[in-house]
Amino acid sequence: MKYLRWLLLYSVILLTACGDQLLEEAVTEVIKLSEEAIVEENETVNATPTNSSMEEVTQVDNGCFSNEVYIENEDICTLVIECSDYFTCVEWGNDVVTHLEFEYGSLVLEESVATDDDGLKVLTTYNVDNEQEVITTDSDVTDEELAYHGELWFSFSWIIPEKYREEITRFEVFESGNTLAYVSLHDDFGEYWTLGMNYENIELASETLVTYLHEYSHFLSLNFNEVDYWEDEASCPSLFLKNAGCLYEDAYLTGFYLQFWESGASDVFEGNYVSEYAMTSPEEDFAETFAHFVLTETPKGNSVADEKILFFYQYEELVEMRTEILSRTATWLKRSVEK
Repeated sequence: MKYLRWLLLYSVILLTACGDQLLEEAVTEVIKLSEEAIVEENETVNATPTNSSMEEVTQVDNGCFSNEVYIENEDICTLVIECSDYFTCVEWGNDVVTHLEFEYGSLVLEESVATDDDGLKVLTTYNVDNEQEVITTDSDVTDEELAYHGELWFSFSWIIPEKYREEITRFEVFESGNTLAYVSLHDDFGEYWTLGMNYENIELASETLVTYLHEYSHFLSLNFNEVDYWEDEASCPSLFLKNAGCLYEDAYLTGFYLQFWESGASDVFEGNYVSEYAMTSPEEDFAETFAHFVLTETPKGNSVADEKILFFYQYEELVEMRTEILSRTATWLKRSVEK
């Protein structure tokens, strides 16, 4: 069994594989987060994640910086979340976005949009153990491939908290010139999902963030809590999607569709959509807008695109999710972007 340990870096800002052990008798390849960096949470130094407190920070013994907290079960660092209710969390998130945009530029900048799966070839399939933060495969992969594939998965799992991705239990690495990533169901009961990532790494950190959040939002809006996969179109009492099924009346995507698509979608991009790809369908509009909801400040305008972003703010649980994702996005960027 081959172990590739993932440590929080102390001096560089790139995540790299930093150790492996080969046991000849085993046949399964394993990537596992390191247990060597585990410390008690109360050993970290907490600081408010505002512009003033994020200017100069130092690293502590667990690899986190002094304005971060160590999450032991996921072996990552996140910003200390300094908010106590809906309104303060909205503002805290906006403050984090403002700081990150100052440091790194737009968090939603994209250079390319891949839209189909023509020529897609799966290279390696991994099983995901979210509880142990481990991905495993029986495929014959090299140490270098194992390290690189692990980097792809663990970037996603760093940004998306474990509790929000428990049903994503398979990870595929593929090659294709036309697709950046995908999610899909992979079991007969409509419960468990696959995340697929293109072997060719996305160069822009912002595009990586948008891609992860875009694909995650498909899972969020099309999982078994949101869609009845077995109801046929004729008897569906709500919105029926040909590629998904019958949406429940209280589903996120149902509300989004009724507000922005039921009366007909605009064919004018400016002011109506957050991206050109969002014009494709209600599902893609939802996914692109969700990414902007997380990665941009709360809009103050009254365009249709602004209203679409504001749609997500009516759900307190999504504001909580935004807060948690931003606390992780900040620490991921610090380790993934070389200035």
